[in-house]
Amino acid sequence: MYTGPRDEEPDERDAELLRYERERRERAGRRDATSWRFIAWVMAGGLALLSYDSGGAALDAHRSGRPWLYPATVSVGCALGLVGLVAWALRRR
Repeated sequence: MYTGPRDEEPDERDAELLRYERERRERAGRRDATSWRFIAWVMAGGLALLSYDSGGAALDAHRSGRPWLYPATVSVGCALGLVGLVAWALRRR
């Protein structure tokens, strides 16, 4: 049994199936890009909120003489993560 390329030209049905598959992949690509943008915005918001809240907790702890290094480290880590996310978004653009 020979399984190489066909000698005859692809018929209209094959061409339509290939076109449909190509359109489906384009729609999936657009949908995936939109979902990644949404995820990036949610991550940026979460990192900004956590950085702000941890920074405030570190300042309050420092003013009252309690240990403040852990909340300050969390705040700096979240800020660095946010900067990295922004840099990634700018590089993608």
